[in-house]
Amino acid sequence: MTYSMRDVRLFESFSDLDRADLLKFMHEKQYVAGDTVCSRGEPGSTMMVVVEGSLSVVVPGKDNCPSEIAHLDRGSVMGEMFCIDPAPRPVTVVASEPATILELGRDDLTKMRQDAPRAAAALIGAVFSETLRRMRRLDDRVERELFVRERTGPLLSHGGTSQDESSRADLPEPWKACFARLRGSA
Repeated sequence: MTYSMRDVRLFESFSDLDRADLLKFMHEKQYVAGDTVCSRGEPGSTMMVVVEGSLSVVVPGKDNCPSEIAHLDRGSVMGEMFCIDPAPRPVTVVASEPATILELGRDDLTKMRQDAPRAAAALIGAVFSETLRRMRRLDDRVERELFVRERTGPLLSHGGTSQDESSRADLPEPWKACFARLRGSA
């Protein structure tokens, strides 16, 4: 296995040695077009990196027909949180063409912590940084959606309150608490 992980954004902060150590613990898997890589609802405990080909990420759509929500090309990473915190997979992933992926599971990460602790620490740090980046993007998106709603809907009449207060004025309490936790203010 001689794949370069330099082009994988999740591993961009890794040293060459850390990337090489990471590769030692990953397992190569091959898929032909149409193969299911993982299914929605099954237990997830692995991170996957697309090294060749592409994958289609699907969810049940109208009349339970698969609906593609993302396309993963070479260098894409998916399921990085699963090797740290296993949970049911939220999507089904299908090979849209012949594809090669590298997979790292929880057991591999445990062994990596023992045999290559520096690479394991780099991976865990990168996964948490990526998760925080996604949470910030989600928070920004929520803010934009609420701002648009405020400008086009009944929230426009909330004169005198800050944007944060007015944009959340009619949200249910659990949502308000969720947004506060995302921001770290709860």
